[in-house]
Amino acid sequence: MMLRALREAAELSTAQVAEHLASSQPKVSRIENAVSPVSKGDLMLMLNLYGVTDPDEQDRHWQLARAGRERGWWESYRDVITGSLGSYIGFENDATSLQIWSLGVFPGLLQTESYARALFASDPVRTEPEEVDRLVAARMQRQQRITEDGLNLWVVLDESLLRRRIGAADVLAEQVERVANPAPGVTVQVLPSDIGWHAGLNGSFTIMEFAEYPTIAFREALTGDTPVERARDVGRYTLAFDHLRASALSPVESQKAAASVARELRRQQQ
Repeated sequence: MMLRALREAAELSTAQVAEHLASSQPKVSRIENAVSPVSKGDLMLMLNLYGVTDPDEQDRHWQLARAGRERGWWESYRDVITGSLGSYIGFENDATSLQIWSLGVFPGLLQTESYARALFASDPVRTEPEEVDRLVAARMQRQQRITEDGLNLWVVLDESLLRRRIGAADVLAEQVERVANPAPGVTVQVLPSDIGWHAGLNGSFTIMEFAEYPTIAFREALTGDTPVERARDVGRYTLAFDHLRASALSPVESQKAAASVARELRRQQQ
């Protein structure tokens, strides 16, 4: 809210600030409302634009912004976002690009609401409808990074996901249709099941790149996503992802394959 007050005092619109940052109006609004974190570089650009040029004052604003990072939007879901998931979402919220290999289910950032609901409802540990509702709401909010902030997302999916039934038939059909028609900034490739050995057989993983921090990876496990930060190890995940997307169908071929499966699933409902 303080950044909004400074902007308004400078008689500037969110469009003008977005142009100054080479960004978007939704991102500026999300920064002002503490929904999205602000990088130090963007904060300094904003403060200078607003006429806040004193180094001590700028440092004070940066310290406040850093404190805000630790209280992201997901903190309001602490009843359901527990353990390593909160840390994962925090990193995800700061990332500029994600590369995801998904072996078991469609990744959260690609899931439709009905697919996410069916997935959470299938978990024998989560039996309360209210808990499922909260988890679904949090997952949908995570996806705002794609629609509003222009997060660059590249996903490679195992072909088996296109036919793995989660929920009713129409739930899977809708989910596969999303793969066939990805949002702007989202690239999806399908790895054929007959490929034989490949670099993703050990499980799903995510590589996150940041504007101001070193690249990190997360490997998926039953008890949560485990961070991988050592540069040499992150490099191995990067090589693995490069191998996977080189072995997968092209993005255009993947969309065609998903569209074909979606049509087949829709016919089965008739």
